[in-house]
Amino acid sequence: MGRGIRRTLLLVILLTALVLRLRGITNPLLDDQAWRQADTASMATHMMGRLMDFPGVFIPKLNYDGVIPQNVELEFPFLPYLLAWTWTIFGWSDLWGRLWSVALSLLTVVGIYDLGRNMLTDRAGLFAAAIYSLMPLSIYYGRVVMPEPMAQAWSIWALAMIWRWRVASQERGIWKIGLLMAGAILAKLPQLMLFPVALLIGFWPLNDQRLGQLIRYSMIVLIPPMVYYLWVHFNVSASSQFVSGIMTKQVANSTNLSWETLAKNISQGFTGIVLFLSGVGIGRLFFFRSPMRPALIVWGGISALYIVVVCASIPLDYYLVPVLPLAALLSAYALDWIDSLPGTALGIVFLVLINQGVYADLTPKYQWNQEYLSQARWINEHTAPSSVLVLSDPPPMTFYYAQRVGFRLITVKDDEIPSKTLQQFPADYLVQLPLPQNAQKERFWTNVQTTYPEVGPGIFDLRGGGDYGSR
Repeated sequence: MGRGIRRTLLLVILLTALVLRLRGITNPLLDDQAWRQADTASMATHMMGRLMDFPGVFIPKLNYDGVIPQNVELEFPFLPYLLAWTWTIFGWSDLWGRLWSVALSLLTVVGIYDLGRNMLTDRAGLFAAAIYSLMPLSIYYGRVVMPEPMAQAWSIWALAMIWRWRVASQERGIWKIGLLMAGAILAKLPQLMLFPVALLIGFWPLNDQRLGQLIRYSMIVLIPPMVYYLWVHFNVSASSQFVSGIMTKQVANSTNLSWETLAKNISQGFTGIVLFLSGVGIGRLFFFRSPMRPALIVWGGISALYIVVVCASIPLDYYLVPVLPLAALLSAYALDWIDSLPGTALGIVFLVLINQGVYADLTPKYQWNQEYLSQARWINEHTAPSSVLVLSDPPPMTFYYAQRVGFRLITVKDDEIPSKTLQQFPADYLVQLPLPQNAQKERFWTNVQTTYPEVGPGIFDLRGGGDYGSR
């Protein structure tokens, strides 16, 4: 396959990936995973005006739960920092966050092509890039304002670059590749699963010369994440230690395994065709010798363990995103089994089948509730900037769009007395979010309506009387 043909096909793949990821590009951050998206954008808002305040600017801050933004233990805020600079230069818009994610997603596609081409064949690289572009989870999470697109781009290029470094037999430059992998782990902690894969790609089989390089690379990769996560951990309150909280409460607690949800997320996010091809690719690995076999086998084993330990414990489909590149490479390896034209034709058929029904299957993820924006805009326009809110339920997106801080009612019993429940919060307004769960608290909300004046759409003044409409 000529170089010009490869570039043309890669361009077609990138254009296809771009078109698929532009769906819902103008949506507010209220579609699927709205909570996580609004959190990411909220961090960016708290960075504006203090972008050069190092290192404090890199401690993530969220609008809840307190009368001021709270420090929280999350991943290194690369995307929020980039978004804050973009807003500072071009003005605020949710669109900027989505465009950055789309660009990073396309960068990942190119990285998978590069890795597949170098580890396998030119055709396998193109197949891997195309398969990754078409997988439902890759499409949706390639345009979300979340850390996933950046973590994917940096981690796949960290693997591609260490392969290039290994083939070129270079003595220097390992620190640059190590920093790229460290950045991927800082952007999203699950990318740590790729560290052993990188070691095999770059340094196996081990010898005396490679041992020193391996040690230097490992230190460059692991020390920055260790320092950062420890620094953030000890600079937040116990209630805001989210990363360590997930590890100790959700992942370590095996009683929370949700196999049914996991199976549903895998089948919807990867499609049956990709799962079948991945299985064929794994089988081919065991029966045919290949220089990349050890790395891919270890990658597969770590991914299987990750799915069982993490993805079954936390039934959120975006935790499956780190496994997508491996599925794409294994599927491409399976399709590359058949040489020349028949294999290419069969591969195109499989690509069409992968994309079949994706539009309809993903449609629920793009839906969002306009009432959130209506409430948030009313609060932003009719209340003082220093107003403190209490939200009726945990989802905190209203804080971001109203540009306010406050508290959330995590649990409320139907027979609770509103005045006693709400007096614990130093807040000005109570916001009844447009969630179906509120129907379960009908008596509580009836008492709220008789106790406090409703001054806006589902917004109650906790301070008493006054000319509410003018605020």
